[in-house]
Amino acid sequence: MNSSIRFKLLIYMTVNIVLFAVLLYGSNTFFAEKYYISHKKSTLIETSQKLSELVAGKTNASDFNDENLVYEINTLEKSIGGSVFIGTIDGTLYYPLPDGHGSPPRPGFAASPFYVLDREFGSAPMHPIRPSGPPPWNDIKSWERYSQTSFFIITRDPNFKMETLRYQAQLENGLVLLVWVPMTGISENASISNSFTAVVGLVTIIITGIWALFISARFTRPITEMSRITKKMSELDFSQTLKNDRKDEIGQLSQSINHLSYKLDKAIGELNSRNKQLERDIDHERKLDKMRREFVSNVSHELKTPIFLIQGYAEGLKANVAADEQKRKFYCDVIMEETEKMDFLVKELLDLSQIESGMFPICKTSFNISLLIKDIISKYEPVLKEKSIHVGMDMEEELTADADPVRMEQVIVNLMNNAVDHVDDKKVLQLAVKSRGSKIRVSVYNSGQPIPEESLDKIWSSFYKVDKARTRAFGGTGLGLSIVRAIQEAHGNGYGVSNAKDGVEFWFEMDSAG
Repeated sequence: MNSSIRFKLLIYMTVNIVLFAVLLYGSNTFFAEKYYISHKKSTLIETSQKLSELVAGKTNASDFNDENLVYEINTLEKSIGGSVFIGTIDGTLYYPLPDGHGSPPRPGFAASPFYVLDREFGSAPMHPIRPSGPPPWNDIKSWERYSQTSFFIITRDPNFKMETLRYQAQLENGLVLLVWVPMTGISENASISNSFTAVVGLVTIIITGIWALFISARFTRPITEMSRITKKMSELDFSQTLKNDRKDEIGQLSQSINHLSYKLDKAIGELNSRNKQLERDIDHERKLDKMRREFVSNVSHELKTPIFLIQGYAEGLKANVAADEQKRKFYCDVIMEETEKMDFLVKELLDLSQIESGMFPICKTSFNISLLIKDIISKYEPVLKEKSIHVGMDMEEELTADADPVRMEQVIVNLMNNAVDHVDDKKVLQLAVKSRGSKIRVSVYNSGQPIPEESLDKIWSSFYKVDKARTRAFGGTGLGLSIVRAIQEAHGNGYGVSNAKDGVEFWFEMDSAG
């Protein structure tokens, strides 16, 4: 099971403070008393130096009758919380005085408060010291030589039943100086320090644990948020960002993650856009390739019949199949008719190619659209009469269009041809010209069968016919509506077709010059 950073941080901080508390307690237990003893030794030495300065030149008991001297010595005694003895090694005391000046006589020191060596000071080797008075000697716990004329003793006081730390030194004037303090205060201070350290350590551990819990939570909260955000980023969700106003390394990391998220979102967005564009381009290329194949197939189909007819009739003429003049004339008429059809198909293909490629410029000018339509209808009168087609017109007069009149005539003629070819037995054609703000709409209606919904968008493609049989009954090329589409797109105007009541209506728009 993986532990969280918050838990690990809490454990690390708690362990560190516990180790520190244990180290502090152990140090206090094993070294505090020794430190206190060393400090007391320094105090005794310092006090002895001050006393030696006070008693310098004092060599007999009468010199210690000075009240000022006694006062100074007594003050030093109280400052260290101990006792001072000044005398000779044979046990003669100059201080404290037997008459009550200074400290009162100490029970247990009737013979002498001083200690002596087996050999005199300065002799070698140094042997353990012994009291100058009678036994017991086993009250001496330990001793330590400080200099050639001084030493420390830890001994048990026979009167107060407690251990004492004593410093004895022989002064230059021959006097012996003994300064001692009870060990009870030292041990008690060490014990109190140990207890206090234990309590402080325990409280410190508890407070530190709570603080570590708070700090670890505060420290790991942004990391947890970063983990959540980066997981979202791995799922390509860049909608969320880190909200962090910190100025430290974590704040910088948060800003870097936000910047990375923004960059990735932007890069993936651009990649998706390009992929979609690539898919559209591929689909467009596929459609173009399909259209090219269909176009080649359609052109081949349209040319195959006239070429076959021309070849057949030409071979008939060459083989003198037509015996008389009338048949030869018929054969020649068929060849010329099919040749004209091929010429017309090639011209329309060239027109369509030039218009779609932009090679054929659009020359816009202002002209009266109503007059243009009337002129076209007059040209169609023989055909309309021959087929008994009735043409109705609903036109607003004096409408001026801004377009290429040659191309607009081509659009109207193609729509008229389409209407004449598909009119039914009702023989009804209807032309309308209406103004629509900045546009002029021209519509051509013919009665007949409606166009299937799935074919409404396809009829503008080259060679597309609703009836897949592709008969030659109408004599068309299948390019008329494609040319209409190309011309309108070159003008930037709309066009369309819709099924109307009992027929079909084609329309296109032009810019109005008025």
